[in-house]
Amino acid sequence: MKKIAVVYIPVVLLFAHAAHAGGFATVKSWMSLEVAALVLSAVLTVIGGALGVVFRRISQTLKAVGEFMTELGTALEDRRLTREELAALIKEGSDIFTVWK
Repeated sequence: MKKIAVVYIPVVLLFAHAAHAGGFATVKSWMSLEVAALVLSAVLTVIGGALGVVFRRISQTLKAVGEFMTELGTALEDRRLTREELAALIKEGSDIFTVWK
């Protein structure tokens, strides 16, 4: 669904505008500031979508790091590390990297 919204709709709008402007006889006949603005907005939409995905992953990674640090602080509070605490640390540590898979 995202692919349709990000890629296909701007392309359809571009072709619709080009057809309305007189077809595809020459580039000069349909290339105007409106088409340039439409292409620029489509490019910015794609870039914004990509950055949104990266931002979401970064925020999930930081959340997982925070949970790991909380677990680490709790585990090291008594200056001893039990097997259960170590297992919990390993799980929380692996959660950090599963965001990027």
